[in-house]
Amino acid sequence: MNITWVVAAGHHIDPAVDIDTMKNVGPVWGSWTTWRSCATDNVVCHNLSKARELLQRDFQKNCNFYLPEQHHQDLGRPTGVKYYGGNFDQEVDHIEDIVSLHLAAATSEIVLMMGFVFLPIGEISDRFELHKLRNWYGLIRSLIANNPDQQFVLIDHPPQLEKTYQDLPNLTCDTLENVLQLLAQ
Repeated sequence: MNITWVVAAGHHIDPAVDIDTMKNVGPVWGSWTTWRSCATDNVVCHNLSKARELLQRDFQKNCNFYLPEQHHQDLGRPTGVKYYGGNFDQEVDHIEDIVSLHLAAATSEIVLMMGFVFLPIGEISDRFELHKLRNWYGLIRSLIANNPDQQFVLIDHPPQLEKTYQDLPNLTCDTLENVLQLLAQ
């Protein structure tokens, strides 16, 4: 059974958690912002200037580094760097979360999602921020709905779940402790 972790941008794994135990369950995917705190194996960077900066430091020697195909070409097809296709026309923050989920779902039967929070959308006064959040929620919901053969598990999610996610039969919630007890054997 292929199992993968995907860590949301900005999430930090509790230092008390043994990352090696997690990696015995499956590889870790996430944004370039998760690499240091989560020991991300497969790192996605959707920002051209940040990708350029990371490549100057030979970042690709520390992980499997993924860029959009166009950035890969623009940067001269750097050695040791992988790329992905597709375009994202929606305005959204943390596009790397969505790309990581897509890439992980393509090779996994179970996708363990850490740091993803889908609480009911409350009052957000900034209409553009609300727009971007709704896009992020919608893109991830569509990804889960369009991959019915994969099981997605929200790790340590708060009790309330946005209503549009409640009807997805292949989305569940569990604790990190339970997942590690069950899968890290």
